[in-house]
Amino acid sequence: MTTVRIPLLHDSHTHTSLYASLASCPDISTMDGSTSRVFLESLPAERLSVVRGWKTSVLSLSPADLAGLPPLLLINFSLHGFAFSDAALPLVADRIPDIVSRRNDGLWCESNVPRLFEAYCDLAGLDESRLESYFSGLELAGIGSTEDMTVASAGALRTMNASRFAGRLTSWAAPRLYESLSAEEKSWCSGIKLFLDGSIGARSAAIACPWIGGGASVLTYTDEALFGVLAQNVAYDTGLAIHAIGQIAIEQALRALEKLESESRRYKTVRLEHVQFISRSQAAQAKRLGVILSMQPNFTSDSVDYADRLSQSCLALNNPFRMLIDDLGFVPGKDLLFGSDGMPHGIAYPAQWSLFPPFPAQRLSLEELLAGYGHARGITGLLRLVIDEDKRSVSLIS
Repeated sequence: MTTVRIPLLHDSHTHTSLYASLASCPDISTMDGSTSRVFLESLPAERLSVVRGWKTSVLSLSPADLAGLPPLLLINFSLHGFAFSDAALPLVADRIPDIVSRRNDGLWCESNVPRLFEAYCDLAGLDESRLESYFSGLELAGIGSTEDMTVASAGALRTMNASRFAGRLTSWAAPRLYESLSAEEKSWCSGIKLFLDGSIGARSAAIACPWIGGGASVLTYTDEALFGVLAQNVAYDTGLAIHAIGQIAIEQALRALEKLESESRRYKTVRLEHVQFISRSQAAQAKRLGVILSMQPNFTSDSVDYADRLSQSCLALNNPFRMLIDDLGFVPGKDLLFGSDGMPHGIAYPAQWSLFPPFPAQRLSLEELLAGYGHARGITGLLRLVIDEDKRSVSLIS
């Protein structure tokens, strides 16, 4: 067993406004199927409950199940998928009519993820006390500062900037929201954030592998529409972050960036977010274009958790860190950044999956992991990381 002192770290990819608003909501992510089902059935019948952490691989709900549950909004662990119980619909129909009417339209939902986040945040609520609770929990988990990769709304952005945590967080905004912000509010943002595909949890990531048991890779833009958005927003002279999990989405992003580069139009910085299944040729192209890869070492656990929907040969392609670092020269903390996406928060879980991954190509040394996170901004502190080689586990103590 080894104990290492580490500083508070910076999470380069999470959803601060959304998670802070959801912090007081029930979380079923650690419950098994039967326990979570009993819990959902026990919720109040007279008001809406917002519940997070739903994993469809653990709890499958049929239309009949949803018809029998109390009023609730059930948010997928990936944040992309959700479900309303039948009893919830009358309570939210006037408040979020667009989402209620399109709730079963998978393509619309994946194309409007920022709108979903806005609705989640609105239904749960965000204020300084929730930010206080959120950041207190992050500090205990080893994280001192964050990047909100899709700020939920202009109101959420103002709430965070007016809080005492303003110096410890930065925000990215969806194009439609960014365009509506004042010049001052734009200055609080690092740039615009686009979603090109879905998630593995929702079986909608644009992965070049067949899905087991159902699934449909989704692209939220055509090539023409994507380039149009990038060309329109480059005039803001800001940063660009693009969510692209699977090879198909990554390829689309690179095509658009190549075309933008050929016209000598450039963003201040360009980040590709997640890129879990990035190929060697795609990574080399990103390197040549000066693109930063923003990845989540904790998602190495997907290679175990999602064996129900992707083959072993496909899961082996997830998070190819050794190829990126050893073969192509990506440097943690420079053009290879690490964050959690809040799944889960903290440094212990990504450290465990970095040091003890299911496939050797996914391994990161502790030094590489910490460099990819970097020191927290606006706060200092030290914690102890306990590494148990025999149990292949990592824990954190203050």
